[in-house]
Amino acid sequence: MEFWLYVLLFALPSLIEEIRDPVDGFIGPLTGSARELRALDCEALSTEAARQQAPGRIETPAPRGDFFERRAVICRARLMPEGVRRARDEAILSTLRTAADEMAGHIAGLADPLRRRTWLVEVYHPDLHVAGKVEFAAKNALMAAGLTVSDRAPTLAAGDVEVIGRIDPQRAWPLACTRYVAGGSLGPGDALMGIALRDRRATILNVGYCADGAWRWLR
Repeated sequence: MEFWLYVLLFALPSLIEEIRDPVDGFIGPLTGSARELRALDCEALSTEAARQQAPGRIETPAPRGDFFERRAVICRARLMPEGVRRARDEAILSTLRTAADEMAGHIAGLADPLRRRTWLVEVYHPDLHVAGKVEFAAKNALMAAGLTVSDRAPTLAAGDVEVIGRIDPQRAWPLACTRYVAGGSLGPGDALMGIALRDRRATILNVGYCADGAWRWLR
């Protein structure tokens, strides 16, 4: 009993920090901070990189660490305030947290060993700022689901980009998947989570995955 009491006392500060996390915590949605985050452009950084950008604001971790992997998120006011973007994009951003959790759930529900691969995330959206927010939310949701996530972006040859950029997303993703593997951007231990608007008029993001050169839509 005393052992578990010591464990609880040791982990309590970290548990409080996790609960109060404005991105992944439980209090954020209740206090309205989730709505405030939609007015910001946020970037996930290692604690070392964050200390360089915001010296004095990132605490140095204890020498022995704790039960949580530390990270930092730096947010800045976005260039376009809420209400300026298209209604479609505002609709996507207003439900982004829920949508990201649902899409990550589709990936987390895949069978092993595919689930245990290192997951890259690629987002297609006409607005690059919206795409960045979706990618950020998706990576957070995947990590929260216990998956290994990489910030590495898959690349295509210039000729592939020219061809794929001219066709609709429905056909572009399977073709891109084949070329990612052929070009070495996706190795045998990698998989790609792809998020796209299959119809530019829609407000529902579609998700699929690429593994071993084969593409499959999950939603």
